[in-house]
Amino acid sequence: MPNNETVIEHENVNGIKLTLKVDKRLSSPNSRQFTISYKVDQNNSSWPKTYFLLAVIFNVLGLIYVRISITAILVIIIGFSSLLIFYIRHCVQSESLLVIPTVGIQSSVKYVCGRQDNFVPWSSIDDVIINEVIKMNRVLYYLTVLVKQNNQNATESEAVKLIPLFKFTKPRLFMLEKIYSELQTLLIDAQRDVAMGSGDKE
Repeated sequence: MPNNETVIEHENVNGIKLTLKVDKRLSSPNSRQFTISYKVDQNNSSWPKTYFLLAVIFNVLGLIYVRISITAILVIIIGFSSLLIFYIRHCVQSESLLVIPTVGIQSSVKYVCGRQDNFVPWSSIDDVIINEVIKMNRVLYYLTVLVKQNNQNATESEAVKLIPLFKFTKPRLFMLEKIYSELQTLLIDAQRDVAMGSGDKE
């Protein structure tokens, strides 16, 4: 499927290099896919494997030259296995947002093992904002979708639900503004098309 791709590189709030890819599908001009992933440095890609190999060698040497009980060895193995499983299941590789006007938006988080998707219908989207959050001594920005709740018994404050996007990769305001401007354009165009369509029916 042919597409038009824009790539932007920038650091996140922690100084880690990120890559933003904006895919504009030519077959469906209004749809967009925003993908933020960690930029892999070819020069440093072998360092984690080296650290892991050195850690295994030092642990084996420690077990050979230091007398430890079998129970202590089992506790160490279980502890390392738990940390490894947690890393595989919770280490985020990338986050993406697929936007198809009049259909909905789908946010996805890709882990080392598996992915998690969250779909919001277009009719439930109220607005998209950039939310400012003060955390410790830093000011963080989150791209947030305002979703209308269908519950009639909900109070005015509960009528709208906030769904933050890209909360794991934590891009800076520069990247968020790029995504925000395109999302607002898609929302305004879709609202105008709906208004024109309802006007034709009258």
